[in-house]
Amino acid sequence: MKRIDLVKISTLVAVSLVVLVVAGYIGFEASSWNRVKPGVTALDVNVGGLTLDQAQAQLAPRALAILDQPVQVQLDQSTWTTSARQLGVRLDPDDLAAAAYAIGRNGAPLGQLQAQVTALRTGVAVPVIGQADGSEVDALVQQIAQQVDRPARSAQLSIADDGSLTFVTSEPGVRLDRAASRAAIAQALTNGDPRVTLTASSVEPDVSTDQVTAAHDQLQRILSEPVQLTAADYSRTLNAADILPLVSLTNGTPGQPASVSLNTDALQPLLDDAAKSVNQPASNARFAWDGAHLSVLRESQQGRALDQDSARNVLSTRLLAGAHAIDLPVTTTAPAVNSADAAQLGIHELVESSSTSFAGSVPEKAYNIKLAAQRLNGVVVPPGGTFSFNDEVGPTTLEAGFQWGFGLTTGSNGTAHTVPSVAGGICQVATTLFQPVFWAGYQVEERYPHLYWIPAYTSRNVVGLDTTVDADSGLDFKWINPTRDYILIQSSTTADKVTFSLYGTKPNWKVQVDPPQITNRIAPSTTPDVEPEPDLPWGRIVPVETARDGFQVIITRHVIPSDGSPERDLPLKSIYQPGRNVTLVGSGNAPNPSVVSSAVNRVLAGMQPASAPVASAPAPAPATAPAAVAPAPAPAAPSSFTTANGQRTLAQIRDELRNAGWGGGSDQDAVATYRHLADAATGH
Repeated sequence: MKRIDLVKISTLVAVSLVVLVVAGYIGFEASSWNRVKPGVTALDVNVGGLTLDQAQAQLAPRALAILDQPVQVQLDQSTWTTSARQLGVRLDPDDLAAAAYAIGRNGAPLGQLQAQVTALRTGVAVPVIGQADGSEVDALVQQIAQQVDRPARSAQLSIADDGSLTFVTSEPGVRLDRAASRAAIAQALTNGDPRVTLTASSVEPDVSTDQVTAAHDQLQRILSEPVQLTAADYSRTLNAADILPLVSLTNGTPGQPASVSLNTDALQPLLDDAAKSVNQPASNARFAWDGAHLSVLRESQQGRALDQDSARNVLSTRLLAGAHAIDLPVTTTAPAVNSADAAQLGIHELVESSSTSFAGSVPEKAYNIKLAAQRLNGVVVPPGGTFSFNDEVGPTTLEAGFQWGFGLTTGSNGTAHTVPSVAGGICQVATTLFQPVFWAGYQVEERYPHLYWIPAYTSRNVVGLDTTVDADSGLDFKWINPTRDYILIQSSTTADKVTFSLYGTKPNWKVQVDPPQITNRIAPSTTPDVEPEPDLPWGRIVPVETARDGFQVIITRHVIPSDGSPERDLPLKSIYQPGRNVTLVGSGNAPNPSVVSSAVNRVLAGMQPASAPVASAPAPAPATAPAAVAPAPAPAAPSSFTTANGQRTLAQIRDELRNAGWGGGSDQDAVATYRHLADAATGH
């Protein structure tokens, strides 16, 4: 019974509470049904509980005061003054009162209730920014930004043409926070605040000073003073103008510092210049063999060379470190043939030998032959070594001791002719050495035939075994010693013969030479040709060419090792142009062109065959012409000639000269050569 009463009581209480709440809500609504809900403010004016008219009346003076109230906009030390009216704010009391009245009345019942409760508990302010002209606020923010914003400045480093440095340090920038600034101004307008504080952020540069400082300091060290470059006895001062092309500056980028490097390609000319002064090839010893013992003709000497790879690394490293005294590494090179190793060279026998005659040659050619042969005497070619005629003979210049002679050259029309040439005759030296190298079976690397075939170069009845050399034209005679033994080159000369002998150990192979294959013979023109030569003194007459067949010859040499190694074959192909009967008449310092022409005509007339009549009598020799060209030609060639050996016909003279190894020449040359030799032999 008591339990039923308690339930009834609880129910009655709950119902009463609900009725009380509903009644309170109805009473609250009834009391504010035409009034602004309690807790609502606008422009900081409490309009809760007021009617629309009352709210409008309360807000009107406040709106006017806010519209004309100065607003100070500040950022750091800068201030901009404006007002709500200037910013296009519309503070209509009617609109503000209506907005205040609408709070707690719009939306669903539950939403209305929540808005009313919020107003009672915390209060609700009517926003006014929506009534401002947004474009005016944005314009103010943009105006301030233009005055405030400053771009960041990156650090910069540059090198002028004179080596001076320009170093610009970095500086952070400033940027107005536009969104935050607009919101702050709007809030101030809402609150009616007379002061607004804006915010700006710092903008970091892409490249900071710290990223460039190291490169700047490094360049200062490099360019502050000249660099002294040395290597052995080489010395060179590098000024700023020399250093600048070597240096490369890479400016900093975001995340990467500036750097200094060297242009490696630009270093090479410096190294080449140093090497030109430093490099000295080792000098091999030279020896003489007397058939039983070796004696030293020239002591060996160590060489030196710039170590290019190490020098490049040293130069790069030291320059970048700012060093101003840099010594480049130099290495010592040992000679391939040491003068102390005579006993170990294994030279004990003759391997091959060859001789050619230069009888009847002009004195200058004979002199050059002897000088070149002397400069090759005693050369030792080590195992695996390469012999170069041009390297071993050295410069063939007047300063080196050689004299003017004659050499073959190719004219613009492709034909060969003889011209005065310094060191004329050295090709015979090269040929004489080439022949024992060929017959011994050594490996020929470089060889060029003459333009004409010269019979005096016939070797063991084989034509085509000659070689020509000319350092200026890049023509060299080179051969390799493929054996394990040293080879001694020994030369000797007499009054009319040059000989080259190879000593060492005979190679363990067999040399077989096929018969020469001679083709394409071309008969020469026997018509005499007399040419003035300004490089010869006036009055000198020199026969320089003889009419000979032109032809092509191929000689094949087979080197057959006895140990079963592969055979080495050497095909030598030579093409010789037909020769001519050419005599040069010196015209240097001639009195006038007419006397040269007269001299040429007289010599030409004297070279005509005996059966050929003279077309016209030559003019008498002028008084100023040298005696060598003054005599008038004989009407016909004599049938015999007076010599120290008695009367000789031209045929006899040529036969005896050929047996003596004469290289050939014109009839006039043959007679003059024979008389010279006969006089020397008989003491006349």
